[in-house]
Amino acid sequence: MPPKRPIRRTQLISPFGVGAMVDFPRDESLMTAGLDAWLDARDVCPVEFLVREERLQARLGVTHFRLPPDYQEVASNVKYVRQGIPFVRFPRWYYCHHCGGMEFLSMFGGKQRCQGRPYTQQSCGSMPPIRRPYLIPVRFAAVCAHGHIQDFPFMEWVHQKQPPGPDCQLRLRAGRSSAGLSGITVECNCGQNRTMADVFAFDPGRGGALERIGCRCLGLRPWLGEYQIRHLAQTLILNVRSSDGAGYEPKLITRACGQFLRVVQRGASNVYFPHVVSSIYLPLWGETFERKIVKVLEEPETWRILTSGLVNGRIDPVRCEVIAQQRKLDVSELLQAAQLKLDGKPSEALVHIQTEEQYRQGEYEALCKGRGSEQTELLIKSIDLSEYEGFLPRYFSRICLVHKLRETRALAGFTRLLPPDGRLDDVRLQPLKADNRIDWLPAIIVRGEGLFFEFKSDSIDKWLHSSKQISLRIHRLSHVYNENRQRRGQSERPISPKFVLIHTFGHMLINQLSFDCGYGSASLRERIYCNLIDEDHPMQGILIYTASGDSEGTMGGLVRQGRPSRFEATLRRGFRAASWCSSDPVCIESAGQGADNANLAACHGCVLVPETSCEEGNRLLDRAILVGMPNKPEIGFFKPLI
Repeated sequence: MPPKRPIRRTQLISPFGVGAMVDFPRDESLMTAGLDAWLDARDVCPVEFLVREERLQARLGVTHFRLPPDYQEVASNVKYVRQGIPFVRFPRWYYCHHCGGMEFLSMFGGKQRCQGRPYTQQSCGSMPPIRRPYLIPVRFAAVCAHGHIQDFPFMEWVHQKQPPGPDCQLRLRAGRSSAGLSGITVECNCGQNRTMADVFAFDPGRGGALERIGCRCLGLRPWLGEYQIRHLAQTLILNVRSSDGAGYEPKLITRACGQFLRVVQRGASNVYFPHVVSSIYLPLWGETFERKIVKVLEEPETWRILTSGLVNGRIDPVRCEVIAQQRKLDVSELLQAAQLKLDGKPSEALVHIQTEEQYRQGEYEALCKGRGSEQTELLIKSIDLSEYEGFLPRYFSRICLVHKLRETRALAGFTRLLPPDGRLDDVRLQPLKADNRIDWLPAIIVRGEGLFFEFKSDSIDKWLHSSKQISLRIHRLSHVYNENRQRRGQSERPISPKFVLIHTFGHMLINQLSFDCGYGSASLRERIYCNLIDEDHPMQGILIYTASGDSEGTMGGLVRQGRPSRFEATLRRGFRAASWCSSDPVCIESAGQGADNANLAACHGCVLVPETSCEEGNRLLDRAILVGMPNKPEIGFFKPLI
């Protein structure tokens, strides 16, 4: 029986979703298989794994979401069968750390020991088979800009002078002459050898090291069971139809990608970028009903029964009466609540929404109006600004305490080499499945609390007109940011001073709240509401909420810290901390720093946060427009509070 390989449910959405390589203990590298191989992928979803989020379902074009199945042992006749997440082996090139012998293994099966082939006198062939060391995966792989991935072509890399023969066997020797790539040598028993020097060299216009030996992308998707046989010169590709390797039908795939291949290291950060789409649950239909009625209607199985037999587009009173008798509920209230929930289903317009700002408009309106109730999974209470100190109404038009919220995070695809643009029609997005009949996506649910702040639009406009330096400063930042995006083949993105102001304010607050209310900074997360394109529906708000999926997300400390007489002190301490950085004056006078030089006055000593907490990857930050500069105090929005 294969060993257990533990992995958390949340990690199967990010960072180890479908198509990602996972390094397990004992030198084992596996790739998460596609949804086709998951248990009962096309059958009715078990109730314990079913997730409903109507708004997000309409946007992504699926009927439901499913939690990644947890590990179970289910009875099958007499013996027990393990239920979990399937993986395939990738990369398939392995080598022995003792003798260096390389093996091209199958995509399926457990760990394997060295075969002990007679390469040199150091061969493991003299050892008993049970004493031979286990093989370990090579560190190299080849990917293309369209998201395909394949094994590094070691045979073609070594045999440039003479094609490989059927008996050729490779051997990898590392660290003999140099600690760098030139010290890694791949040898063949036919006498040819080559180092790995310059293997990472790449020119977007002319290709890289693999282009010079005639190797281009084959369009392989190992997570869907597609793989090549040992030599790339033989182009037969098989499509595996089962997760255990048995019962598959060989299928010749003529779909070749033909893009330039780029060599990457197995654990590099640019090998896998998950496209995670999130949504705040808005159960506005249940605000006036008892908790027990709302709880029944939020059960996926009960809602399926009620909606599977509509009468003229309305809830069937007979079905509603049966459920009410079983649960001892009032029939008229249950019918009324069910009809409101059905009428509140998202419109078809959500299907055509492409930008994140358009999708968040509904959340923004619900947060501003303080919607939700004790009975639902959303509870927002707006605090009268007169209860706070007098300086806050000058900057904020609304402060809300979000006592309860539920966020659904769904994995919609992934890219390689470059992160996704955020659009669902991005051609670089790789699918999670091969069978189009699979009408669901994996997702997780996070419950927690948060604080919502809506900035005062009049104050922002007055601040923007107070100094030309503000627009000039952000214009330079936007130019550098979009210049790097264009260089990578991405589209331009408009950046405004208002967006940078709201974003930097969120980072400052996350850092200060981690000190004041006990949350780790990685347990807090930002959600920015700022429409950069549609001026007819302006948004200027930010939600700081708990991002942890365990009990830490509902301790109540975040909401408590946002109450009057406590939040003012937190805000003042945060601004004082942001006004001086340990790297000043270098930081405050910086013309560009951080990833892609996409930050101005922002570094790890002041306003940067863990990247899991930031929607922009710690980019587009400038604390100078928060607190001002020593020689330009007027550009600081909150300068009067310092």
